[in-house]
Amino acid sequence: MIPKKVLMKKDSIHFIGIGGIGMSGLAEYCLNSGSRVFGSDMTETAITKRLKELGAGIFIGHAADNIDSKIDLVVYSSAVKSDNPEMIRAKELGINTIRRAEMLGEIVNDKYLIAVSGTHGKTTTTAMIGKLLVDAGLDPLIFVGGNVQLFDGGASRFGSGKFAVVEADEYDRSFLALRPNVTVITNIDEDHLDIYKDLEDIKETFRLFCDRSKYGAYMIFCGDDDNIKSFINSINREKISYGFDEKNYLKIIDYNTKNNRLNFSILNSHSSYNDIQLNMIGKHNALNSAACFAVSKVLEIPLDIFKESISEFRTVDRRLQLKYERNGIKVYDDYSHHPVEVFASLSGLTEMTKGRIITVFQPHLYSRTRDFHKEFAQALSISDEVLLMDIYPAREKPIEGVSSELIYDELVKFNKNAKLVQDRQAIVNMLFENMKDNDVIVFQGAGDVTNLCNEFVEKLKSVNNS
Repeated sequence: MIPKKVLMKKDSIHFIGIGGIGMSGLAEYCLNSGSRVFGSDMTETAITKRLKELGAGIFIGHAADNIDSKIDLVVYSSAVKSDNPEMIRAKELGINTIRRAEMLGEIVNDKYLIAVSGTHGKTTTTAMIGKLLVDAGLDPLIFVGGNVQLFDGGASRFGSGKFAVVEADEYDRSFLALRPNVTVITNIDEDHLDIYKDLEDIKETFRLFCDRSKYGAYMIFCGDDDNIKSFINSINREKISYGFDEKNYLKIIDYNTKNNRLNFSILNSHSSYNDIQLNMIGKHNALNSAACFAVSKVLEIPLDIFKESISEFRTVDRRLQLKYERNGIKVYDDYSHHPVEVFASLSGLTEMTKGRIITVFQPHLYSRTRDFHKEFAQALSISDEVLLMDIYPAREKPIEGVSSELIYDELVKFNKNAKLVQDRQAIVNMLFENMKDNDVIVFQGAGDVTNLCNEFVEKLKSVNNS
């Protein structure tokens, strides 16, 4: 473990994979702290361009020459392998190296730490809680797994108060490096089965995460989730449950959707907190808001500050983000890449649309497609039409026999209006030629489907402006 005093020195730090959302947030923090920051990634992206504008030295491609003796510390993510040329060069030069998760822990564990975990919803919930603390004047340090316009479009916020709000990532068990004062668990589902053996392994790791919280910590958890409830009573900490179920300490009641906004109340044993409004859709976002409300109660933030903060909240980039609206046609960009997330987003859209729901879905990872192709088909069947793209491989190599056709073969059992489309331009053309007033078109996936969404939106704008 690298001592914190080494991390806090204003030295030269190199990030391998600096374009990753978690790495970029740390890189921005180090820039704000006065360090000289360098980093490499395989491709130039909006994130790397932003970091370059902020003063970071950016290398495109991984190469030993990117590391020299002037570098004091190399930070790497779980995706970086030991044969990475920059890792090899750092070891040759005797440069200290540290995993991203461990560096994050060194930075935030001494603060009053609010860590938001869960298979789904943690990015949005982290941003909600972070905004709440900003609005309450608590000047928090924030690290979130998505670009947030509220934080000037970045994945972090530099704050000098005693509080830190952090998205706690379960991938590769990274969150075990954190020791929270408040632990939030939004939900637990099977995912990252390239890392975990099975659901029991995932639940046990979440239990360890909870058990590592500081003495006197609070556990805020969704009481509607059976996987959380299977172990939470074994954690010797103060607990606050939230959700729609009557047995929760904080119960969501009077839920309704109107004019693309949520309205609901929260009830506990002695009070009713009425007319909470959120400029988002879907029951999953009501749950995220309830988690934020629970944090407000722990920190004794006044109700009026919470209600105003949450009503002004706008979604994190790519979390069912409305990118275009005209003639009743809406286009959304959505990061959903797990069947539970796909179902939640599409269900939310059905609450407010009068027209068809057309989904362009890009599966993320061969292993996830192999493990959940039936569940993806069931979730996507909510849509009136589905256009399936090829799998976005991310960190994986192809797996024999695994393709988007696995989802398609299941989907046609539910939904006749499904197509496999490999050509990206063909997708844009098909949507443009066949769309009708009041259609909702959603581009879903954690890969580069977002670029296709932007391309489609630009075509709509150019036609309407001509």
